Order: sequence, then structure tokens, then C-alpha cells
Amino acid sequence: MRRLAPRLIFLALLGGGLLFWSHFRKPRDLRLQIDLTEVRPGEVTDVDVVVRRGNRALARHEVRYDGAGAPATVELIVHARPGPAEVETTLGYAGKPARRIVARVDLSDAAAARVRVE
Repeated sequence: MRRLAPRLIFLALLGGGLLFWSHFRKPRDLRLQIDLTEVRPGEVTDVDVVVRRGNRALARHEVRYDGAGAPATVELIVHARPGPAEVETTLGYAGKPARRIVARVDLSDAAAARVRVE
């Protein structure tokens, strides 16, 4: 019995550590907001958002809007682990060339990551 107790304690600690580690590595639904308030209303007709970490794409969101144009804030859900990410936003305009914006954000559970387009 004396030799079994340390082994059981070690296995319990190892199992608990693995559960704790897997919880932090688990992907979550994280919010990302694209703030288009600086762009004139009705100008933006297409929004294409690609979220990357390293060389791997985490999410892509592509929307075409009608004559009223895009809303002031475009919100999307990214299913990934919290941490830094690169957000590439391409805005399509009616009769104008598209505009590409690249920003670095920190995705977290606590608050929505926000990209301001100026």
C-alpha cells in the first residue's frame, strides 16, 4: 500500500494537469468587430475578412451588401484559441478600386477584438 499511494498521487496530478492544459488549448468562439464608422455610409458594397495566425487561416467572412451599403460595424465569430492574430480586411466600393487593410489584434474571451477602418 505504501508504494501504491505515491503512484496514484502522481497519476492524479498528471491527469489533472492534462485536463487543465487541454482546457486552455481548446478553441473557443471569439468575437471580432470591424468598425466602419469612419467610412461614409453606402460606399462599402463588399466586405471580405480573413483572420490568420501564422500562415494558417482561422476564418473567412465574405459579405455583399445591397444599395444601402455595409452597416457601421460588421461582427463575426472566429472559432480559435485566444491569442494574437492578423486580420486582413478588403473593402469593395461601388465604382472604385477595392481597399485592403491589415491589422494585428488580440483575440480573447473577455472582449471583442476591434479593427478600426479609417
